[in-house]
Amino acid sequence: MIDAERLAMRPSEVVDAMLAGWHALDADAVISWFADDAVMHNMMYDPLVGKTAIRGLLDMFFAKATRVEMEVVKRAESDCTVFLERRDSFTWDGRDGVLPAVGVFEVQGGLIRRWHEYFDRATYEQQAYGKP
Repeated sequence: MIDAERLAMRPSEVVDAMLAGWHALDADAVISWFADDAVMHNMMYDPLVGKTAIRGLLDMFFAKATRVEMEVVKRAESDCTVFLERRDSFTWDGRDGVLPAVGVFEVQGGLIRRWHEYFDRATYEQQAYGKP
């Protein structure tokens, strides 16, 4: 059951609260903002459907992350959709990276239903995994 405080939040407030969980490296905080049947789709990879699949990604990422900062460069909100242009900085497995990204979030009832993420896969994999 979602509490009244969450139901009263604007979609951008829900997304900001979820991003705070990334900054804190707290998978429990991040996943608490997703609907049970949510879809998280990093567009160059297969979509993750449901909290269990999304949690698997979070656990894998946070196991090696020591820093995540998602700086919002531009923001737009329309009805239940939030668009964020971001500059994500991270330290993962001892490697520092900076990744320009755009996230499109659909929020209903105080929960994220869909998150479509756009970034350059080659840039991410080079910085995170050291791939040429």
